[in-house]
Amino acid sequence: MGKNTSRPLPELLAPVGGWKQLEAAVNNGADAVYMGGSLFNARINAENFTEDSLAKAIDYAHESGVRVYITFNTLIRDSELERAFRYACRLYEMGADALILQDMGLARLVRKYLPDFPMHLSTQGTVYNVHALDLVKQLGFRRIVPARELSLKEIGQMAAGCHARDMDIEVFAHGALCTCYSGQCQMSRAFGGGGRSGNRGLCAQPCRLLYTDDKGRKGYFLSPKDLCTLELMPQLIKAGVDSFKIEGRLKSPEYVAVTTAVYRKYLDLYAQIMAERSDIASDEWRAMIDPEDMGKLMQIFNRGGFTTGYLEGNPGQKILSGTSPKNQGVYMGTVSAVRPVKGRDKVLADIQAQAKNGIAQGDGVEIRRAAEVTGSNVVTYAETLANGIQRIGDFDRGVKAGDKVYKVTDKKLRDEALSAPAKKLPVRMRFEAHAWQAPELTMRCQDESVKVVGGFAAEEALKKATDAGKVRSQLMKLGDTRFRTDEAAVEVVIDPDIMIPVSGINQMRRQAAEELTEALRGKVRAGRNPLTAGETENVIAQEQLGNETEILRIETIETDADLPYILNVSKGELDEYIEENFEDIAGKVCETGILIGNLGWIKQFIDAGVTVYGDYGLNVYNSQAVKAYEELGVKMLNLSHERNTDGWTNDRRFGGRVPLMITEHPFGTDYLIDRKGVKHEIMKLRDKSVVL
Repeated sequence: MGKNTSRPLPELLAPVGGWKQLEAAVNNGADAVYMGGSLFNARINAENFTEDSLAKAIDYAHESGVRVYITFNTLIRDSELERAFRYACRLYEMGADALILQDMGLARLVRKYLPDFPMHLSTQGTVYNVHALDLVKQLGFRRIVPARELSLKEIGQMAAGCHARDMDIEVFAHGALCTCYSGQCQMSRAFGGGGRSGNRGLCAQPCRLLYTDDKGRKGYFLSPKDLCTLELMPQLIKAGVDSFKIEGRLKSPEYVAVTTAVYRKYLDLYAQIMAERSDIASDEWRAMIDPEDMGKLMQIFNRGGFTTGYLEGNPGQKILSGTSPKNQGVYMGTVSAVRPVKGRDKVLADIQAQAKNGIAQGDGVEIRRAAEVTGSNVVTYAETLANGIQRIGDFDRGVKAGDKVYKVTDKKLRDEALSAPAKKLPVRMRFEAHAWQAPELTMRCQDESVKVVGGFAAEEALKKATDAGKVRSQLMKLGDTRFRTDEAAVEVVIDPDIMIPVSGINQMRRQAAEELTEALRGKVRAGRNPLTAGETENVIAQEQLGNETEILRIETIETDADLPYILNVSKGELDEYIEENFEDIAGKVCETGILIGNLGWIKQFIDAGVTVYGDYGLNVYNSQAVKAYEELGVKMLNLSHERNTDGWTNDRRFGGRVPLMITEHPFGTDYLIDRKGVKHEIMKLRDKSVVL
């Protein structure tokens, strides 16, 4: 069977919320990481990095051969644009490999004034069809993170479209899902209080709250399980995915370590298999996945198991997390008996174990009766009894026989997760020495190379000559540097009968390692030309950053005209209808123009000679974003609902209400009642649902 000659193995992209998560990602095999600074990122409540620590983090990642993408994916006010642009300039100088952006105003500034700074369009850009790709490229993006509602077939179509335009596609492979199309959710802003908007980095996660449906049943009707694509890895790779993204910038270092290590293992396994074969069947691949690895993923975090999301079609109610929206742990067995702790108001629980791995001291345990937690604690006492019974403690009174026991944290797994050795990059070396000349050492890593000349000359040996084996042995002692090597990678060319001092060889090795480390750190920076202080000030003055004239002008426009429109999410039946009837539709709206709220159809209608008006789904939030769309030929009409403070609009499409969510999820109810007693109607639009 022939070898696979397809595209390179996808990048493994890991989440980083702080320094420990960064080390966990790097040491467990990430090819790239995404992280945020203290400003303008959609996980502003993560630990994140200060400007100084961010620069150090970028250097640390680069010296480890890992790329760094900066999450800069919130919407930005006009009053914040100057600071945002200065920050982007600073990130450019630091050598960040790319920016992950949602705001088209900031993207315009980066594209215009930092044109060699790669931009990735966040999933909050709500891109879900190939029709958007020309426009996305025109806006300056080199990679897209499409909507998470795509199927495997649709991802394949998007990947082919991206590659035809010299763009990459990054797909979420593991972690939390949103119910709503990202970027189009207004629920946190409406519920969270104090402007807690997901598009502004402060999502309050109202999708994880308890609601009541139209039959009086209470449940977590908006809370999805976490995504896991391990079993679909070959299909995603064959579809053309360039980057496997693990979600979780609010997660622990242990979570980052475990998820990164498991996905690294199977990406490498796939590469190993494909080195000798051209394909692998789905059933064969699933059989290769070690149940212990799936167990690790389940143990480190799961919401009632995992889902493949929409990759295999709409999962309906199966996507929901069930009785709890939080980490549900791993089921261990049932309580068979409860024993009081002498002299304390506590109890020990005897467990009829069901799981292969038992409970140990230091593990975190929850004991549940139906959806109620009857006991939870970090286990301080663990004893194995006869007949598969485990006795653990201690817990507050309230635990009863028949209650179910779940291990929510595993101390051994957590300890092992953070024990991965520091990542070492392979290097090649060439050492050359001739009598009465200074020796030379060349050290290479990836596509970087340094040459060190010794500060001494090799001399003729008076007694014992230095042989090549001795030189090689000293060069391989890379110790606590970022590098590793082996004998085959170290070439030694020396004259016979010469003497080379060991101290000199060691000094050359240390100097070469230091210089190579610095070269890797500065590799990205070396090819860039930052704006000078004067140039930055000129940009700020020229673009009138902070001037809200354009945005305020649009806010005064009356928008109650009955314009034909395309919803901000047209994926599915509406897209199919437009594709099949495009010429007829374009002809009918040629005089009126058309209102469009997504990137997918703007260019097509403009090219057809139709006036395109920008709708709220484009999330235009500042004057630079207005300019960005106007330069494309779009007349902005409706700004982002993020600028709406009272929750109402003069848009008659939804009875004057702001849509809180638009989702593929098929609800089995006509409305939901939140914890404050507010009723939220669910409007069904063929294959979509809108929560109002």
